[in-house]
Amino acid sequence: MEDGAAMRPGHLWIATLLLLPMAGAPLLAHPAFASLTRVSRVALSAAVGAVLVSTAMTLAALVSIPWNVPGVAAAAAVAAALLRFALKADPADERTPESVSGDPGAAGAVPRAFPLLCALSAAAAVAIALDASATGAAASVDLVLFWGPKAQAFAAARTIDRAFLAAPALEYMNRSYPPLVTNLGAFATMTAGRFPWGAAVMMFPLLLALLTLGLPGLLRRAGSGSAGSAASALSVAALAYLGIRFEVGGNGDMPLWLFEALAAASLAGPLGRDGSMPLLSGLLLAGAATSKVEGLPFAAAALALFFAARWRQLNARRVLLLVAPPAIALGSWFWFGASRGLFTGYRGFGRLFDVQVERLPAILSTLGAVLRSSAGGLPFLLPLLFVLIAAPRLRAAAVPAGTAAALVLFFVFTYLHGGLDPKEWILWTAGRIFAPVGFLLAIAGASGHESPSNFPHSRPSRR
Repeated sequence: MEDGAAMRPGHLWIATLLLLPMAGAPLLAHPAFASLTRVSRVALSAAVGAVLVSTAMTLAALVSIPWNVPGVAAAAAVAAALLRFALKADPADERTPESVSGDPGAAGAVPRAFPLLCALSAAAAVAIALDASATGAAASVDLVLFWGPKAQAFAAARTIDRAFLAAPALEYMNRSYPPLVTNLGAFATMTAGRFPWGAAVMMFPLLLALLTLGLPGLLRRAGSGSAGSAASALSVAALAYLGIRFEVGGNGDMPLWLFEALAAASLAGPLGRDGSMPLLSGLLLAGAATSKVEGLPFAAAALALFFAARWRQLNARRVLLLVAPPAIALGSWFWFGASRGLFTGYRGFGRLFDVQVERLPAILSTLGAVLRSSAGGLPFLLPLLFVLIAAPRLRAAAVPAGTAAALVLFFVFTYLHGGLDPKEWILWTAGRIFAPVGFLLAIAGASGHESPSNFPHSRPSRR
């Protein structure tokens, strides 16, 4: 990163992103979210704020209103405040953080130390990612080729730059790619005055830290406190390693992983009568769907599995709160593309049924080699072992575990298409796109956990 006086744009760029938790705070401050820890609510405010800011920017571009930072931030905060009216406080249906994690005073010194040990492990993983990002070891080449130039162009135009996206020479930038990461980059760049490349790389460890703060609270609500702490630490450590190994600093993978992990954890917990969890899950799914193209199959699979597992608990209001946020966020982007003659959907790799089955052996062999090259596959094997040890309740674990399986099948199916050499394609992408499988399994292991003997300080979930 730059040093001395040149650091100022980078500082301003990151400081502008501190407006995101302020934008989401009006919603997360609602009493309906009292079952979450304060730290988790702050982290979730940032995630929700990011979705609302990006969606506000896309809608403004759609109706040709130029962007400015105060206006966009205010619009997002107003949207968060208005969303409060979709909820009602119903304390009788909610569990406090203390009731979820049990009574630490009765558990003894070792159980009290277990969540702290997990938190320290996650913090160490974030510190390693921070060091790798600061030294350039985790920097993504796609930041220079793709994400950074788009954010820079959007900030200069104060809108989604149609002329930039339509330029034939820039076809490699994938004009149909979802907007959240570039919108937020442009949002911060408008304050900083330029796009600071070093600061953008640092978003990898910063978002990993945000996940470290936000995930444990959701997992404690979905299951036991200790299993949730273990799953969170395992997820953060795996993503820190994979993010460095496959150089994701500055690209869209870490934002996608953040939204996917938080969304999966929220869908695994109790719904509540007030609608808070369906609304929160819907906003997090919107973040995943508008971060990268892989977020769309994730959101579709997670919703389908959630509806299948929880259909007895659903009503029209809950379904609307779940589905409306991703539909609006992604729908406004495709509407913008269609109305400007840019795109009507994602660029494909061939027709759906043009499956080249003869590729399958090479695909499976190369996938195995890539995953084995990732510390012997430990970022995936350890979460699988965690699921087997934790023995979670099937219904609670259905969404994260089923979504992990669905993503594996979807990505293998995708590799069976197109004219690209599947081996090169897999070596280039598999380490990043399969990363969610590990943390989804870890989240599944902590969901509805009801085996006190396996983890210290665990109790059956109260329903």
